[in-house]
Amino acid sequence: MMKKILAVLLAGVMLCGFAACSSSGETSSTGSASSGNTAAGSTAPSNEALSGIVKTGGSTSVEKVMNALIYQFQDENRDVTVNYEMNGSGDGIQGVIDGKYEIGHSSRDLKDEEKEAGLEGTAYAIDGIAVVVNAQNGVTNLTKDQLLKIYSGEITNWSEVGGSDAPITVVTRESGSGTRSAFTEIIGIEDIVSTATECKDTGSVQTTVSQNANAIGYMSFSDMDESMVKAVEYEGVAISTDALKDGSYALQRSFLLVTKEGAELSPAAQAFIDFVLSDAGQKLVTDNSLISVK
Repeated sequence: MMKKILAVLLAGVMLCGFAACSSSGETSSTGSASSGNTAAGSTAPSNEALSGIVKTGGSTSVEKVMNALIYQFQDENRDVTVNYEMNGSGDGIQGVIDGKYEIGHSSRDLKDEEKEAGLEGTAYAIDGIAVVVNAQNGVTNLTKDQLLKIYSGEITNWSEVGGSDAPITVVTRESGSGTRSAFTEIIGIEDIVSTATECKDTGSVQTTVSQNANAIGYMSFSDMDESMVKAVEYEGVAISTDALKDGSYALQRSFLLVTKEGAELSPAAQAFIDFVLSDAGQKLVTDNSLISVK
């Protein structure tokens, strides 16, 4: 009985100590999502023998679902802490290469050079990229060509795409963002207009667009708050779970767990990946407005 009490106390000290060491400029989470995000009747088995800290980091777009997954996993494995630093897909991927993280979070596919560096990505969810405008904007649909010209700086006024006579404020993500990489690749954008406002995370995009009547941005559909911004149709198709499932909404990408190919993960890290891909983990994926891979 005394050993069990000491183990619980030690886990608490480890959790507090690691959280205090989070580097500046990075947001760190240890699965503090509300209990409302947990899966009811989870069938994933808990493993009381697991212990330790799993270091992960990367995409901010996966924050909502990842916090739910971490919360549930830690609830079933009380001696494990999964640390998640939200610093963008690029930093998460580089962190795996450098040995900083066992698991990186990416909201884009791995590049050829990243695969050549010995990385592999395991898809666990599919997410849509919503093109968002201010709630007062009258534009309801944009085509791939129009988005290409807006983000390249060729179209600069809303009147050119059926809106009011007002200059377009282009909002984008930072260069290391997985969402930006996926968006520019799908649309075919080589260089984003130099006057674009860059945001460091998904929430900042939403806030910026909500506060500027002439702004346009793009963000994870699963994180979009319809009370703040409006999603326009893409090529005449409204973004929705059904449209993502049947593929009719083409602006979509996978969420990946990135690891070193062939590397032996810690038992806790491997168990976390197994949980994410389990029925219980995939239920949390769908509960958070994403498409499961199973």
